[in-house]
Amino acid sequence: MSPLLRIAAFSMVSSCALTALWIAPPIAIAAEPDSALARFAGTYRYVGGEREIKELDQAIDEVVQEMIFLIRGIARRRLRAPNLPSSEVAIFTERGQIRITRPGRPEVSAPADGKPITWRHPIDGDVFRVSHGVDDRGVLYQRFEDDRSLSLNHFTLSDDGRRLRIETRVTADRLPAPLSFRTTYERI
Repeated sequence: MSPLLRIAAFSMVSSCALTALWIAPPIAIAAEPDSALARFAGTYRYVGGEREIKELDQAIDEVVQEMIFLIRGIARRRLRAPNLPSSEVAIFTERGQIRITRPGRPEVSAPADGKPITWRHPIDGDVFRVSHGVDDRGVLYQRFEDDRSLSLNHFTLSDDGRRLRIETRVTADRLPAPLSFRTTYERI
């Protein structure tokens, strides 16, 4: 698999990419993970509209501008398609696991305590270390990592629990800079 296709597949699994200046804090498990997790369980519909899609395009353009001119178009297409927001996101918390599903994308389940598991992408066979959990700020995280790349999604709920914001950061050996953006969903 070509390096750019691998990056695109990796970012598709992570399902979002990130905000360029956002840096992930150290991960710690929340004091009451069950209650923090219970807040996230549910199904959410994308409400970020064209504005967030334009912001994604801008973030991709900023990354590919640092690449060799000849591969910019290819890189742009391979980064954009898998990172467009999905129409819905569903989060399930069951038997010590967090399961995250999106229409048309592979389902990912991992222990809620942050312990990494080995996960194989069902379509392309790429293998990642995946972990899910709730950090000390009450933010749900999803982490995908291999030897050449890292994707980290942070899921934050509004105070009333209706809005879900996902901030994603993708770094990879083949990317000249991190790809960062956010998407917004509303509970249905």
